[in-house]
Amino acid sequence: LGANGDFAFAYVISHEVGHHVQHLLGTTNKVRQAQSQLDEAGANRYSVALELQADFYAGVWAHYNKNLLESGDIEEALSAANAVGDDAIQSKMQGHVVPDSFTHGTSEQRMEWFMKGYKTGDIKQGDTFSALLD
Repeated sequence: LGANGDFAFAYVISHEVGHHVQHLLGTTNKVRQAQSQLDEAGANRYSVALELQADFYAGVWAHYNKNLLESGDIEEALSAANAVGDDAIQSKMQGHVVPDSFTHGTSEQRMEWFMKGYKTGDIKQGDTFSALLD
């Protein structure tokens, strides 16, 4: 999707590991239960929160692996996060964006949550649900 650099792959893999952490913590099951009670737009908001939390966890992973990072790696991760935002994908694929159909979050949100995880390294600061579902 246009992301460049080897660390873009690390971002994607650590994001997917973040989903595994969500599974282990029971977050995924709670989200699926909540989604079953909602309309499509409401269920999509939960999907966005789940995806942004996985981005946050990817940032936490990067925080604790700073000794492995090379110059430009964080920029490569942000480039990947930017490329996979729903707004970027929809704009590229259909020429316009439909926010109620978002399931992964905007490019800005994805970059913001990755950076929050990277800067803090504190898994307790990854509550993406409160901000999006209020």
